[in-house]
Amino acid sequence: MSDSSNSFSGLISLSEIRPYIKLLLKNWWLIAILAGTGYASARLITHRQLDMYSASTEILIAKDKDLDYQERLGGMVGAQNSRFGGTDTKNQERILRSYDLVGRAVDNMPLDIDYFLVGRLKTSHVSNFGAMTISASPELFNSSYLGLDIDLFVEDEAHFRMSYVEPNGEVKETIHPFGVPLEGPNLALTITLKDKSVFDLSDPSGPRIKIDALEQARKQHYRFRVFNRGQRIDQMRGGLQVDNVMGTNILTLQASSTLPGRPKTFLNILGKEFIEYTKEARLQSSLKTESFINVQLNELITIMDSLELMVDGFKQQNEILDLTREQSEYFTTLVTLETKERELQFRLEALTSLQSYLAAGIQSNSLPPTSYLIDEDPLLIEQVGTLFQMRSDRTRALLDVTEDSYQIRRLDSAISNSRFTVKRYIEDTRVAISNQIQNVQSEISALENRLSGIPATQRDILSMERKLSVNEKMYVYLLEARAQNIIKRAGIAPEASIIEIARSAGIIGPNKQLTIRNYTIYGALIALAIAFARMLLFERIESTQELREASVIPVVVGLPNYPGIDENPLAILADSRAQITEAFRSLRTNLQYLLAKEGANTILISSLHPGEGKSFVSSNLATVLAKTGKKVVLVDFDMHKPKIHKNFKLSNQLGLSTYLIGRCSADEMGQAGPVDTLTVITAGPVPPNASELVLNDRMDPLLEKLRAEYDFVILDTPPMLLITDALVLMSKVDTGLLVTNTEKATKRGIKHLEELLGQNDLSHASLVMNNIRATRFGQYYAKYAYKYGFGYGYGYGYGYGGYGTGTYGDEPETKA
Repeated sequence: MSDSSNSFSGLISLSEIRPYIKLLLKNWWLIAILAGTGYASARLITHRQLDMYSASTEILIAKDKDLDYQERLGGMVGAQNSRFGGTDTKNQERILRSYDLVGRAVDNMPLDIDYFLVGRLKTSHVSNFGAMTISASPELFNSSYLGLDIDLFVEDEAHFRMSYVEPNGEVKETIHPFGVPLEGPNLALTITLKDKSVFDLSDPSGPRIKIDALEQARKQHYRFRVFNRGQRIDQMRGGLQVDNVMGTNILTLQASSTLPGRPKTFLNILGKEFIEYTKEARLQSSLKTESFINVQLNELITIMDSLELMVDGFKQQNEILDLTREQSEYFTTLVTLETKERELQFRLEALTSLQSYLAAGIQSNSLPPTSYLIDEDPLLIEQVGTLFQMRSDRTRALLDVTEDSYQIRRLDSAISNSRFTVKRYIEDTRVAISNQIQNVQSEISALENRLSGIPATQRDILSMERKLSVNEKMYVYLLEARAQNIIKRAGIAPEASIIEIARSAGIIGPNKQLTIRNYTIYGALIALAIAFARMLLFERIESTQELREASVIPVVVGLPNYPGIDENPLAILADSRAQITEAFRSLRTNLQYLLAKEGANTILISSLHPGEGKSFVSSNLATVLAKTGKKVVLVDFDMHKPKIHKNFKLSNQLGLSTYLIGRCSADEMGQAGPVDTLTVITAGPVPPNASELVLNDRMDPLLEKLRAEYDFVILDTPPMLLITDALVLMSKVDTGLLVTNTEKATKRGIKHLEELLGQNDLSHASLVMNNIRATRFGQYYAKYAYKYGFGYGYGYGYGYGGYGTGTYGDEPETKA
């Protein structure tokens, strides 16, 4: 059992960490093998992995509002004129990763096919095949074959072999001529051999095959994959990362791919497409404004041409109008009023087009009509801009969430409220403008009544000239508006600029060192798990210290491993200075404490399992006791599988079994041992009822006789786990030595042994640990101790601990 002397700190004792030290020492080879296997596997896996290349670029979002006349009034964030949400970097990040914008960049890159060169251990991603070209039509492919690995081999200068695994798991191989389209239900492609790669075209006699180049192409294993536009867009979006530099309007774009150079090319194209994208909305808005003005101008030109013809005709048929000064003033005022009426009508038309825009559903993300912007109404412009901003936010949010999400429902509610507010404002404005038109019309009627004194013909001419003048002023007004729109459109600049062109960042992944480290750790952890399982299920007790900690039964001695147990089981006689001999001497010394009671001299030796060395212990213990001059008798009570006669090379014709059945006397069955004072009683022939003979009436007299005639009586009995003979005899002896072997002793077995003794109320037993294998340090210490005459018990713990150990001289040994 552990005690305080094993403690090396206030918190942890040696006995607590000893199992873990033992676990590591016993399983270091398993940990090394599995950790090494994990390391080797990781090295192979990382070697086969494709390297991931990266590139990055930076875009500055800096919008000049002075260039956009549609944002000249406050309250607008520019959303009504820009589909990417002004300077809101979150919106810009989403747009840059949007399917449409990435698709525009993909359309400008040759990304239909991925090319690979397959080696024995590593596959490389390349931009093309040097020996051949492949053209494919992804739209004609069976969708199940898109992205499929297709292996390609050059057969000869005219044919190639293609191999791939179909979706049903079947491997399909075909041989096809170069340059002939392969059109089938699943594939649509053409593979052409490059003439310059395998043919020498400089020969005047005609093309000649380059044997070396063709042979090299035949040895190469090619592989390719075909992708459609949607798949490629998803791939590029998956490798695209957009981040906002904190506190700035700078966006950092990073793209990655297994093909070197592709990320850099993609980012350059994406940046250009994004810059063009920022201009398109404002250009479209300006063009819509110009289109509206042109329609109005065309109508005015038609009206003015008609009026001019009418005026000229009337003047030719009638006299020239001669107005008084007062009438001229009335006429000028009338022209002004009619011009104002025309402008008010124009505003009503703009509001009508705006009402049509508002009539569109919540989902509509079209640009609002720009005709209303000609009217200087800041509040209306602000409200329409806010509405378009919310509609744009809704469209962008749908890239990440569904229609039923809380964010969309909240935007829908805000859009509905804003539409209601704008519609009410437009209706009120229309009413106000209609009232102004009525007032103007009233004033026009009053002036026309004052001019009624003019002759009818002259009034008609006057009316036509007045209308012509109104339309001319309106025409000039619209021409000015169109010129202003064209000038400002010419000044529209992109709302973003590239401040750092795409540059390669080299290889960014996979993290091979991390993979190798993880695989090595996983291997070690698996080994530790196996080691713990072995410790829990198959742990062996391998030292006297462990045995003391595992059992309450006293441990008398530990016996070292004895390699010659089969050839020469009497280790005492083989080498008087051997470690095993010294251990048995320690056992002999410790017996005096176990047999301290007057007259106690009977010792039972047994074990829990067969093969633990009980007969070896009993034979050598009897011999070492006899060598002190004591009279010792060794009785082989294992009549099931006797072995004592083999150890001493004696006859087994007469023995315990023949005595118990009455065929011989006690004196007849005794045989002389290798030491003069040692008598050996063998088991005799194996009887069919050995356990019943132990209960024979002749047993107790025999034991009494032996006690009286000998100084020590040693009984070698069968294992306790299989046969109860030892338990029966244990009550008839003074002490019992139970042998455990390091190859079979487990904590579970020791607990079972304790239960057997407890159930039979047997408390006078002790344990002997057999077959202890020393560590290298222990072996070195033993040799050192032997050389300088130190006791062997100290180095191995073979002694009895509390009872002490001893050192003995050379043979012969005699009692002092």
